[in-house]
Amino acid sequence: MATAPSLMASVSLDALAPPAVEVPAPSPVRSISSDDLRSLGQHLSKLFTQYESDRRIAELKWLRNLRQFLGIYDPEAEKELAPNRSRAYPRLTRVKCISVLSRIMNLMFPGNERNYEVKASPSPDMSDNDVVAAIQAYAAQVQADGGQFELTEETVETALQRYADDKAEELCELIDDQLQELGGDQTLDYVALNRKAALSGIMYGLGLLEGPYVRQIEKNAWTLDPNSQQPVPIKKITYKPQYDFLSVWDFYPDMSAKTLLGMDGYFIRRVMSRAQVRRLADRPDFFASQIKTYLSRTQQGNYKAKTFESELRVMGVKINVNEQKAETAKYEVLIWRGSVSGSYLRMAGVEVAEDMLSDDLDAEIWMIDGNVIKASLNPWVELGANIRTLHAFQFEEDDTSVVGNGLPNIMRDSQMSVAAATRMLLDNASVTCGPNIEINTDLMRPDQDLKTIAAYKIWYREGMGPDAQFPAVRNVQIDAHLGDLLKIIETFMGFADMETFVGPATGGDMAQAPSEPMRTAAGASMLRGDAALPFKDIIRNFDSFTQSLVASMVGFNHKYNPAQAMAGDYNVIARGATSLMAKEVRGMQIDQLAMSIRPEEMLHVDERKLVEARFNVRDLGDMLVPPDVAQRRKEAQEQAAAAQQAQAQQQMEAQVRETLSQAFKNITQGQKNSAAADAAAVTSALSVMEQGMNKDEQSQG
Repeated sequence: MATAPSLMASVSLDALAPPAVEVPAPSPVRSISSDDLRSLGQHLSKLFTQYESDRRIAELKWLRNLRQFLGIYDPEAEKELAPNRSRAYPRLTRVKCISVLSRIMNLMFPGNERNYEVKASPSPDMSDNDVVAAIQAYAAQVQADGGQFELTEETVETALQRYADDKAEELCELIDDQLQELGGDQTLDYVALNRKAALSGIMYGLGLLEGPYVRQIEKNAWTLDPNSQQPVPIKKITYKPQYDFLSVWDFYPDMSAKTLLGMDGYFIRRVMSRAQVRRLADRPDFFASQIKTYLSRTQQGNYKAKTFESELRVMGVKINVNEQKAETAKYEVLIWRGSVSGSYLRMAGVEVAEDMLSDDLDAEIWMIDGNVIKASLNPWVELGANIRTLHAFQFEEDDTSVVGNGLPNIMRDSQMSVAAATRMLLDNASVTCGPNIEINTDLMRPDQDLKTIAAYKIWYREGMGPDAQFPAVRNVQIDAHLGDLLKIIETFMGFADMETFVGPATGGDMAQAPSEPMRTAAGASMLRGDAALPFKDIIRNFDSFTQSLVASMVGFNHKYNPAQAMAGDYNVIARGATSLMAKEVRGMQIDQLAMSIRPEEMLHVDERKLVEARFNVRDLGDMLVPPDVAQRRKEAQEQAAAAQQAQAQQQMEAQVRETLSQAFKNITQGQKNSAAADAAAVTSALSVMEQGMNKDEQSQG
């Protein structure tokens, strides 16, 4: 079990969770000057003002993107719309954003597969105990396979690499378990947090998650009592990571930087209730006296709505809500995460070495109305871990802005053109769908109704002579250009498809697709896969986000779960881009490989992984039994096969013995018959000889 951290890793941004980990009281106690804190607060407040001013252009873009998503005209466009005219706004942008979001989530989370992989580095760094364990495990495996283990540099390297690979797989399983409740409760798992970040990236160009924070979990475990040898419950403390979604509206980056990684730091602005701020005073890593003094002097809160917040409120149902009234008592808290001079940190009570006073150190500073209520070094740096705590998904990288570019801004002209053509279409239709008539009132009878038009109406007129040749009521034809306007709408919708790569195929409508590939499921899947190729750059950007997040979890487990996360280098590989290949195509490739592989090649293949790949590509991985069950079945099958082979061997030996016995019997009988035949031949020969001798005697006599 990992030791408790010297400082809490951070503070949860939503519910001010996780709970603080025990922090030892500093010794000796140092007095902190309020003037020094005020100096640090003024310095950071001035910096926040600069960051806020620099972000204003990005805010205007985000507001336009949100209005475009919601189907609301910008104020300057609303002023140009004449009264009693159409204000229709087809929400084409929303359709595109949701389609891209669905596509990203489908590609990044394909069924029961991981969208990441953790692999050990080619030269794993291990402790002496791990090296011994790796060599022993490899030697046992070689001997179990019937080989003879010999300790050489090559076998040591192989043993270390296999041991590191096994540990990497154990780490993946641990991370899988932690991802199920990544957001602090059962409703915010890995997929839910990724969806929020992905939607933010699509709409605004930037999706953010912060973490890992440390959550201390106490759960029940079981152990054997040394005396009774019976299982007894015990309390076990474990540490789990937690991540929070960070809205772009609360994020104030260093806009002068070229990239997010090149920032000096960033601010987070939080609006909290009085109770939330008061609970901060109970935490050991905050300045309780500063918080309590400020709350006693400021009863009504210091929150003032920013310009963008007022505009956001106008867009929704909170237009009539006064968030600055006394009953709400909201407070604005600023959090700085980034570089702070060592001398400033020492003035705030942070232990800084003499030789680092002139250095810029990675720190975390909390302020309320310019009053510093917390100052500390980055807790992960203090723990000796290089863990990134800001994970960003940029939908489209933009050289003109560090915050990227969102989908609504990319298709803005097409969306506004479709909206304009739709308004013209409706305005013209409203004029031309009803009849437009011209009436010469001088020719109409005084009792004639001139205000209504109805079916079977009779028009009564007067007039004689030259006036009689002209009709009193004439239809006025006005060109509506409805067909032309529909073509304009279709044209700009096509432009939107090209600009966003979201067309009928990628959006799910395959009605316009060629018919031949749709004859088979594999062909249809390949067609969908080809249509998804333009998303590859977007998916690679999301892969970078996934890689950053999982790498931070690896670092977290190095510190808090060292038994399952062996010290050493691990490479995190995001697999979102590889899922662009159709599953049916991959399935056919795996099946063809399984049929074409030669027996000598199977010696180099892990059979379990091959089976898992064949089932997982069809989303049937849950049908597989655990590896230990499969191993027991394999051993039982091998034993049954061995028993059957032994029985067959015994039957064969019995048949051979019977055959040999019959052969020996036949040989004996043959020998007996042969001996009888020889005796008969000798007897016959003797008889012939006797007869011959008798004839000779008779002839001589």
